[in-house]
Amino acid sequence: MWTTEQRQRLYLEHQALIREGLDQFGVYRDSTYDSYWAAGTATANSGRQYRLYIPISSGYPYQRPEMYLTEPNPLRMYNGSPVASLGVSHNMHTLTPHANGWPQICHWRSERWHSGIMLHRVFLKGLIWVEAFEQHLATGLPIADFVRTMTETA
Repeated sequence: MWTTEQRQRLYLEHQALIREGLDQFGVYRDSTYDSYWAAGTATANSGRQYRLYIPISSGYPYQRPEMYLTEPNPLRMYNGSPVASLGVSHNMHTLTPHANGWPQICHWRSERWHSGIMLHRVFLKGLIWVEAFEQHLATGLPIADFVRTMTETA
């Protein structure tokens, strides 16, 4: 299922997280199922912690990976309702939630994804989302008021 090139890439991805100062995140392998994922805990400036999880599909790095916020679960908005209840939301920068009720964070448009983008950049976008979510909790304003959407032009 995994090519030698993919396995080497995932090893380099783990090393890049460390090199880029994001050692709270890592790339992991379940040898029983020969599956990979990346995960770690983002600590917001408020001190609250959020668990980010990226399941890595066999199409990686050529397909955009999904990123979920798994803890706290459920993740609740300013008004108390679960973020995952929004589904796809431009205002909150979310995509279709996981079956477990984890909100999916929009980090890259699928059509803009390419194999040169590494996981440390995905986690950086996750960290930005977390800080914007903290501002949402403080103000009630949507994340879109704090984080701009990627433009369609280069």
